[in-house]
Amino acid sequence: MPNDYSVAIHKYLSDKILEAEQAIKLGDQDTAAHARGQLEELQWIRRYLQENIDLKNFVYY
Repeated sequence: MPNDYSVAIHKYLSDKILEAEQAIKLGDQDTAAHARGQLEELQWIRRYLQENIDLKNFVYY
């Protein structure tokens, strides 16, 4: 069974990734550039968690 804290972290990351993707689509050039940077960092954090911390047999999102 997954750790509830890990599930909450993945939900938070998923929500923030969705917000960044929407900002890229709807924002002006400066907003979109900022959102692309956020998106890259959020995806890096998710990959790090998957590779180093999470249970290997459970998908959180």
